[in-house]
Formats: sequence, C-alpha cells, structure tokens
Amino acid sequence: MMRRGLIALLSVGLVTAALLEASAADRRFAVVVGFNGSDDPELEHLAYADDDAMRYSQLLGHVAERVELLTELDEESRALWGTTTTKLPTRDGVMNAIRDVRREMAKARAEGDRPILYFVYSGHGNYDAEGKGYVHLHDGRFTTRDLYGHVIGSGSSEEPVVLIVDACNASLLVHSRGSRRRRVASTSLKLENYPHVGVILASSSVGETHEWGKYLSGIFSHEVRSGLLGPADVDDDGRITFAELAAFVASANAQVTNPTVRVTPYIRPPLAAPGLALIDLNTARFPARVRIEGEVAGKAHLVNSDLLRVADFNRARGHSFWLAIPEGSTHALVHKDVEYVVPPDARGELGLADLDRRERARVSSRGAGSRYFERTLFQESYGTEVARKYLEDEYVQDLEVIRYEALPWYHNGKAWATVSAGLAALATGGALHAQAVDTRDRALSSPWASERARLNGEIERYESSAWLAAGVGTAALLGGALWFTLDVPLTEERYQPPLRVQLGPNGVKLEASFD
Repeated sequence: MMRRGLIALLSVGLVTAALLEASAADRRFAVVVGFNGSDDPELEHLAYADDDAMRYSQLLGHVAERVELLTELDEESRALWGTTTTKLPTRDGVMNAIRDVRREMAKARAEGDRPILYFVYSGHGNYDAEGKGYVHLHDGRFTTRDLYGHVIGSGSSEEPVVLIVDACNASLLVHSRGSRRRRVASTSLKLENYPHVGVILASSSVGETHEWGKYLSGIFSHEVRSGLLGPADVDDDGRITFAELAAFVASANAQVTNPTVRVTPYIRPPLAAPGLALIDLNTARFPARVRIEGEVAGKAHLVNSDLLRVADFNRARGHSFWLAIPEGSTHALVHKDVEYVVPPDARGELGLADLDRRERARVSSRGAGSRYFERTLFQESYGTEVARKYLEDEYVQDLEVIRYEALPWYHNGKAWATVSAGLAALATGGALHAQAVDTRDRALSSPWASERARLNGEIERYESSAWLAAGVGTAALLGGALWFTLDVPLTEERYQPPLRVQLGPNGVKLEASFD
C-alpha cells in the first residue's frame, strides 16, 4: 500500500514538473544605447547611431517586455522621430538601465520563466594602448570590463545574453578577434568562458563600419534588422536564429568586394543554446505580417510613410517567409515598379492579394548615398541553397577566434638574443684587450728591435679590435634593453567554437559539443 502511494506521489511530481516546464516561457528584455559622438577628435561624428538606436528599440519593442532606450537625438533625428522620450547615454544612465532591467529579469526567473537580455550599442568604438576595447558614451566610455561585469556576468549563467554592437572595432569589445596590429592584452575576460552569451558584431578588414544616407542607418544595423523582420528565415518556421541571420548578412554583402567597406560580421549563438531564436515571429507582437512568395522574387524593400527604409531583401525563387510589419505607420512593400500597401490598421496574417497594389512612387527609392553600395548590397538572391552553402562551407570556420596576447617582457626572445650577442661582443673585446696587455709585456721585455716592432703592430691590432668589439657590444646591450622596453612579445591563441551545422530536410540547426 505504501509502495503504491509512493509511486502515485512520484507520478504526480513528474506530471507537475512537466507542466511547469511546459508553462515556462522565454521573456525578453533590452537595453539599447546609441551615441553619435566620441571623445576622440580624430573620429568623425556619426550621423545615424541615434537613429539606429531608435529603430532597434522599436523592433525589440515588438518582442521584449521592457526596452530601455538611451540616446541623444540630433536635430535631424528629432524632426524625424518627434517627441519621443529618450534618456541620455551617460555612463550612470547605462548602468542604471542595466540594473533596472536585471531586476525585472529576476522577477521573471522567480516566476519560472527564462529571461533573455539584449544589449545593443550603435556608435563609435575604439581600443586603448593595451588593445582593450571600449565604446563611447555621452560623458565617458563603456569598457570591456564594464561589459563583462555588468552585462555578461551580472545575471544567471542560464539566462541568455545577446550582444548587438555596430561600432568600429566592435570585436575588440568582447575580445573576439585580435591581430598583430591590434593586439589584445592578456585577460581572463574571454567570450568562450560565457556559453550563455551570443554576439552580433560589426566588423571589417580595417575595423571600421559604415553608414549610408539612403538607409539613414549603419549598413550593418540595417542588414541585421532586415533579416530579423523575416527575410533571414530559411526554414520558414517563423524563428530567426543566429545561423540564419549570419547567412542572410553574408548574402547581403556577397557582391561587396572593396575590403575597406565590406562587412565581415561575427555572429555566433550562445554555445549553451545554439538554436536560440533572436526573434520568434509566432509569438512577437507585430500587428501584421505579410506572406512573401510567388511574384515577389529578386530585390525588394519595405518603407514606411516617412519613406524610411525598414528592410531590404533579395528573395530567391522557392524561398518563402513571413515579413513582419512594425506598428504605427502605413508601409509599402516595393518590388520593381509595384508597391503593395499595408495600412496602419492591418492585422494578422496577410497575403499579397489582400493588399492594395499601386504603381511605385519613385520618391520611395531616393536618398543620399553611394553608387557603389547601390550596385553591390543585396545583389545576391537569398534562399535555402545560398544559406546552406554558406553555413556548410564557411560559417563555423569564420567563427574561429585568433588573438595575439601580450607576454611578460622576459619572453622576448629576440631581445635576449641581442643582449647575448652584446655580452659576447664585450667578452671578446675584453679578451682582445687582455691579449694586447700580454703582448705589450712581451714587447717591453724583448731585446730585439725587430721583435718589438712586430709585437707593437699586434698590440695595435688587438686594441683596435677590442675597441670595435666593445662598441658593438655596448650598442647591442642598449638595443636589447630598448627592444625589451618597446617590443611587446606576443603569443598566438586560437579558439574554435565547438559548433556543428546540421543540414537536414527540416532546415538548418546548430549543435554545440563540449567533448
């Protein structure tokens, strides 16, 4: 009887645990920061970092419970965004926003749900003399140590953190990529030690990111937001993952061959949750979404009533997806010479046949910009085959982290070799001088004039050689000391995230292995 009771109690416990697990939900929170300026007079003032912050906050507002926005709108942006309330991107403001959001996340965790934190920054980034990264704020800097201490490491290791950084040298903020020119000082703050963190980082071969007036945005940020609104969804399940976004951004930049402007982002999911959805359109609060298929093939874009470019894509035939429509404005899907109009009161799932169709208003495609970007961005059709090829052939290999970390001064082998050569030269000089002294003694004791003349010649040669060796040795010692002082010895460290791409009939999946 007692045994049956224990079995019943255990069964109830298992059922209860299963129900609790089933009822648990992902709940998203965001801190978004944008700043056009910097404290470096050599950095050009940005034009659209504040606009990017506004757009990220609007996008994440459709999926997150709370979005903290910190930016300083310039005059043009205030005219565009109106009386939107924002907080200044000060250091204290950012810290307070993180603390406030973390408190909300703790409540979500106490209720049995999984909170997810998005930390977004658009603006200027740089690195100090030791190669440590930071980004600029209204009254100072937000450093690598700040990031790890207050964003990455301040919560539970089971709560995913998503970092989205569109800034020059963004990769150095999380030590993702170093080089001999931009080396990273030795540190324990390494991203691989935090498997709950996923990153979406802008980068280029020269460490710079670029803005474009046609987008009124950073190019990388526009590509990211475009993909997250649906076009990156390869398997058409409504969930946009890190792998899908990486493939979409790679395709958008495939035709950009100029290395000074080509975006080569670093997009890597949390190793503890490689399949994490950045955005799930099935549960997001977008008022409407439009089915993109059939006749809308090739390049197309979405604009709102202020003619702001909301999203761009180049759809390959056979690739179908849902395009999320943000709230608050009339939107037009522009394809070739046709616009499909989505009114502000549109709701639910819509097909192209449900939308009013009109001739394209050419003003919707205007904007300041570069002809180079016009003819290179979004030129490759994106679909299942393109995504699969990229993910299978390049994606995981491109995630390799290469660092050149500083070693202690005494690891400088070339400097030691120079010092050793200097000591050897001085020793040689000393030996030659001793030989000269010995030869002088022999000359003084010789009774033969011819012998004394020969020995005096040897003395002169020994002393000349001794002075030469002493000079070379002294120069080598000084050079070695200078080498120790100025040249930092480096060691190359490589880290390959333990991710595997699984390509199957049901889509693309990432798996992590910690064997």
